[in-house]
Amino acid sequence: MYSYIFFSIIFLLIEHLIYVLGTWRLYTLIGFSFLELIIPIYNIFILLKFFKKSCLWILCMCFPITSIFLIVYLWMKLIRLFIKINIKHIFYLFFSCGLYIYYINYYYIIHNNKIKNINLQQNLTPPLLKNNKEYHHMLFAIILSFLIHTYVIQPYLIPTSSMEKTLLVGDFILVSKIHYGLRLPMTPLSIPFIHNTIFGFIKSYLPIQWPYCRINNNTKQFITKNDIIVFNYPKDKYHRIIDKKDNYIKRCVGLPGDIIYINDGVLFINHKPEKSKELKYKQQCYIIKTEYIPLNIKFIKENISIKEIDIIGKQNNKYFYYAMLTKENILSIKKLCNNVIFIKPILFSKTIEDKSIYFPWNIDYFGPLYIPKKGDIIRLNRSNLYIYNDIIKYETHHHNIKINTLWQVKNNYYFMMGDNRHNSFDSRHWGLVPEDHIIGKPILIWMSIDWDRQHPLNVFKWKIRWRRTMKIIDCNHYSLSILLTSLFVCVLIYFLFSL
Repeated sequence: MYSYIFFSIIFLLIEHLIYVLGTWRLYTLIGFSFLELIIPIYNIFILLKFFKKSCLWILCMCFPITSIFLIVYLWMKLIRLFIKINIKHIFYLFFSCGLYIYYINYYYIIHNNKIKNINLQQNLTPPLLKNNKEYHHMLFAIILSFLIHTYVIQPYLIPTSSMEKTLLVGDFILVSKIHYGLRLPMTPLSIPFIHNTIFGFIKSYLPIQWPYCRINNNTKQFITKNDIIVFNYPKDKYHRIIDKKDNYIKRCVGLPGDIIYINDGVLFINHKPEKSKELKYKQQCYIIKTEYIPLNIKFIKENISIKEIDIIGKQNNKYFYYAMLTKENILSIKKLCNNVIFIKPILFSKTIEDKSIYFPWNIDYFGPLYIPKKGDIIRLNRSNLYIYNDIIKYETHHHNIKINTLWQVKNNYYFMMGDNRHNSFDSRHWGLVPEDHIIGKPILIWMSIDWDRQHPLNVFKWKIRWRRTMKIIDCNHYSLSILLTSLFVCVLIYFLFSL
């Protein structure tokens, strides 16, 4: 927390210097002294009073990212005193990253005789305010959306089937960023509303990283087993700054201090198998065998809500199918189809080592694995050094790690798995998730579209899943997230209308 505050103060001081150098002549022309200009925060306060704006806007200076928006807004107001502002000037200001104010301050005013001809009363008359009202409202809307998007709640799209049946491909969800404590942004200079790349290859941020800081840091106590969590992918090699790594969503099946293992496809936590209620949405790979009559795949997909089922072979009068099913799906197929001989899970053999798995096991026979918690002291040996190698490098930044040494764990770690167990790229493949990578909890499916997975851009085949629209996602304490989000939005709306 203290290091984050220190970095914020340094950033705000640099921002203050840029502000002073770009506006000192404009402040002088409208009647303020140089002393008033150089006092941090106070110079913003007196300008808000000058423009008859709510002093609540000064709260934007508490966060480096929102302070940039406030400064750009005030620069627009200052420019309007000397120029009849239009969309062209707004374009110049934004796409010059604010440097357009230096052109106004050092060149435009002098060379266009604005020093002698300025008439503040005329420039502040209602007609001029009315002409520019739409641009100001546009800026207010951008700031309001950005605040909510960055600090409170963010929309996401589910692009893969790793969380079926809980979350489907085409679900548009809202994720609460305050449920596990607000993780403050670590990249102060980035393009708003764009996560990490533009067009898939241009980075949308400058590689300036601030230290990790989470407000109300009770993550260990607040995260419970089987919570669905959005987090940054730990093994993202293209983006090293934590909050710009790719976003993933999985179910947290293992907490710090737990021992986890999978035996014959069954997940065990602290030597206890998953409970029946936890298996409701678990989906894995099965082989189906029928006799004489083939399955009506189209009927099954439409009536039993199975997305992945295909025929894989035929022998004499027997048909074999590959399908991703839940326990409920199996009962439905047996009830509807009398010609089904058997439905068996497809499992890896215990002796097979899966090369796609990060650990020396496979997806159906995995572990046992101890999940480290903050403060643990672990003696490294040949076996656990291989398992914990990545997180030791993450914490110590050392690559030459010796065996028979003691390692004290600095973070809590979590084990994530998708509900679609045989079709999920999760902690079995890339390891544990550090606490500082956790973003928040999904709380609501606000819209859901069923599209052709082979041709997702074919909008003529899109169907809205009305039953999933505005559906609350199964999670603990979701009401707290919704309450806090609603309160925050109400404060911002009041803030906006008090301008």
